[in-house]
Amino acid sequence: MPSPHPPTNSHDFRPLPLLRNPHVQTLLGHLWPCPKWSHPVRRHVVRVADGDAVTLYDTAPPGWSPGGPIALIVHGLTGSHRSAQVQRLATYLLPQGWRVVRMDLRGAKPSIELSRGTYHAGRSDDIRAAVETVHAWSPTSPITAVGFSLGGNLVLKLGGEAADRPVPGLTRIGALAPPIDLESCAALIARPPNRLYDSYFVRELIQEAHLRQHHFPDLPPLRFPRRMTIRLFDDLYTAPRCGFADALDYYRQASAYRLVPRIQLPTFILTARDDPFIAVEPFEALRLPANVALRIVPHGGHLGFLGWDGAGGYRWAERRIAEWIASGRDGGISDAS
Repeated sequence: MPSPHPPTNSHDFRPLPLLRNPHVQTLLGHLWPCPKWSHPVRRHVVRVADGDAVTLYDTAPPGWSPGGPIALIVHGLTGSHRSAQVQRLATYLLPQGWRVVRMDLRGAKPSIELSRGTYHAGRSDDIRAAVETVHAWSPTSPITAVGFSLGGNLVLKLGGEAADRPVPGLTRIGALAPPIDLESCAALIARPPNRLYDSYFVRELIQEAHLRQHHFPDLPPLRFPRRMTIRLFDDLYTAPRCGFADALDYYRQASAYRLVPRIQLPTFILTARDDPFIAVEPFEALRLPANVALRIVPHGGHLGFLGWDGAGGYRWAERRIAEWIASGRDGGISDAS
C-alpha cells in the first residue's frame, strides 16, 4: 500500500513505495482504472482536406463563456479521447474553469469509420484543423494544445511549424513523454527488455488496420507476416499508406526534434529518463529557446509517474501538466531536476 505521507515538495517526483521500477510504473500506470467520464459532452466531426475526419469531444464547465480558456487534449498511439490520461487531465481542468476538447485523431478506433486513412506522428495539419475549428467557436479564447506520447510529438511539431504558419488562437503547448525522435524510440522499444510494449502496440495497430479494412473493403488488402514489430508495421503499412518511402523516411519526416527549437510559444515538455520507449538522448541534445521549458525526471516510466501529486492523488505528471496549463506560466515547473 502507498505510504500515507506524501513528499514535502510536490514538485519533486518520488515514486510510490515499491514502484520505482520503470516497467512497474508503465504497466501499473496503464492498468490502474480511471473513473468513468461523467461530464456532458458534444461531439463534433471535423473534415480535413482529403475528406477524412478528426473528432472533437467538447465539454464546457458551468459558467464558461466565450473568451474563456480552452484546452485541446491529444491522445497517444492506439489511444482515443477515452484514454485514461486524457480523461484525467480534462477532469483536473474543468473545475478550474477550462473548457476541454478531447480529440480523436483520424482513424482512432472510436471514430475509425470516418476515415480511410490513419493517424501517424507527423499529421500536425490535423491538429491545426482541430485548433482552427475550436478557435472559430470562440475567437477570443486562448487555446492550449497538450499531447500525450505520440500526441505530444504532434503538438510540438505544430508548434514549430507555427513559426512560419501561425495557428489562430493557439497560445501555449504542453507535451508529456513525446517521441520527438521516432527513429531512436523505435530502436529503444525493440530492445529485449522492452519487446512486451512493441508486441502490445503492434497487436493493437494491426487490429485497427483490420477494423479500418472492414469499414473500407476497397482499400489494398492487408498482408502481415506472423512475426511483427512496430518498425516492420511502419515499413509495411504506415509508410506506404501515408506517402512515405519507408519507415525511416516516415520517422525522419514526422519527428518533432528538428522543429522544437523553432517553437515561439510558451511550451512545457515533461518526460522520464527511464521511459522504456521514449529515448531521452534527443531531449538532452536540444538547444531550446527560453520559452520552451524541458523537464526530465529520473523515474516515471512511460506515462506512469505514480507518486504523490500534492493534491491527494498519485498521478504526479498529469497534475503538474494541469497546474502549468491552469497557471498561465510561460515556462515549466520552477524547480529543476
